[in-house]
Amino acid sequence: MSPLSEESIRLLLQKYSIKPSKKRGQNFLIDQQIARQIVSAADLTKEDAVLEIGGGLGILTRFLASQAGKVHVIELDPGLVCALNDLLYENGNVSVIQGDALKEDLPTVNKVVSNLPYSISSPITFRLLTEVKPELSVLMYQKELVDRMFAEPGSSDYSRFSVSIQYLADVKRVLSVPAKAFYPEPAVDSAVVTMAPRRQGPFARRDEVFFWMTHGIYSYPNKQVRRALGIWCRNIGKSKELADEIIGRTGGAVESHERLRGLTQDQLVTLADTVLEFIEEGSLPKPDGNSLGIG
Repeated sequence: MSPLSEESIRLLLQKYSIKPSKKRGQNFLIDQQIARQIVSAADLTKEDAVLEIGGGLGILTRFLASQAGKVHVIELDPGLVCALNDLLYENGNVSVIQGDALKEDLPTVNKVVSNLPYSISSPITFRLLTEVKPELSVLMYQKELVDRMFAEPGSSDYSRFSVSIQYLADVKRVLSVPAKAFYPEPAVDSAVVTMAPRRQGPFARRDEVFFWMTHGIYSYPNKQVRRALGIWCRNIGKSKELADEIIGRTGGAVESHERLRGLTQDQLVTLADTVLEFIEEGSLPKPDGNSLGIG
């Protein structure tokens, strides 16, 4: 497969009757050097099986196939699936799967490398982290989303997304990617990060309780903890006064007047473990598996 210039991408899109969709976040990377850097960050060997979400026209796939033992590409657009099969027909280690990465059964891999479609970048990230659980991922996002991954408690960027990412993964910045590196050119810059499963604590006793609670209370990030926890208790059918009992049992680790957005990971873990105590005592219901809402 020859390198793809901006002009060759235009011609391929015409050939396969593909019109880049803003709704699907279809922006095709055209910078070969950035593609090489992304793949290099994955430190691939022939022992690695790699998953790519949204193969596009294969600029990353080509480099992945030359270094990994097996490459699985999931692509939703039937025109792009056809293009990938044609462009990569000589690469016997590449498997192209047509389907929705949020719904398809995902293959077993040990690494993920992808320029994620902007439209699904958040939900697919949490699916990867909780279901696929690769030892290493190299992923491209909109820059503002990456900034939220690294946000500190108390900052305006610190959100439920920040909490969930920082709980599940160790994230490192790799490089910034300007908008001009894509065709069509998006309105924002991008950034590439590596993700690996977080190994160092603190961890809640039950992850599902942690995510159930944070999903419930982080609808109100600027409220005081007592207020946010009280609304959540009421939303799950319990008295809002139960919030005072939960906070009181944290032993001073969490104070009622603190702003929710300012709570550290340690404090949220303590709060989740205290909520678990109330669940075990029957004062709170068990999490509903359909409403955990990670991210």
